Amino acid sequence: MEEEKLMAFGKIYRVGNYKVFKFNRTIPKKDLRNLRTDIPKDLLKYIKRGGVPYIKIEAVSGVWAIEFCCNTLHYQLIDRALGSNNQEEITTLHHVFNMFFTDTCVPGDGQFQEDKAKAYKAFIERQKANPISDEDDAKIIENMKAEEEARANIVEMANTIKKEAEDNGGN
Repeated sequence: MEEEKLMAFGKIYRVGNYKVFKFNRTIPKKDLRNLRTDIPKDLLKYIKRGGVPYIKIEAVSGVWAIEFCCNTLHYQLIDRALGSNNQEEITTLHHVFNMFFTDTCVPGDGQFQEDKAKAYKAFIERQKANPISDEDDAKIIENMKAEEEARANIVEMANTIKKEAEDNGGN
């Protein structure tokens, strides 16, 4: 399996009119203990003596910035997209960064704030999981077990064929 490409620490990536870089921030021990419980295992190797990885997005002008800690989805998405250098994902990131900038810098009027709150509420409603019945859940589990069993059978057949070939002198 190919190793996933991630952003390099300290390297500055340019996305439109934004600079993006990954760095380690030293934080107090108490805060670090709390963060460690939420940090994925593969990222724990980057934590050294109280340092926690962050990604900072900063306007080239220097008048605006936002940071994400390694235990957030935004951090992981940005890290993978810029690390892989996928132009389509980088273009999407540029749009997302523009939305971050606009959302944090344009207060708008009362109607704007009300419409934004309604849009957020509608988004959250769309994200709610649809409950499934115990019967459907059992069917899903059975299907997964059957698929896993089929995979195991295929691997076993391949190993048998390989062993037979080796026993017959590679013919």
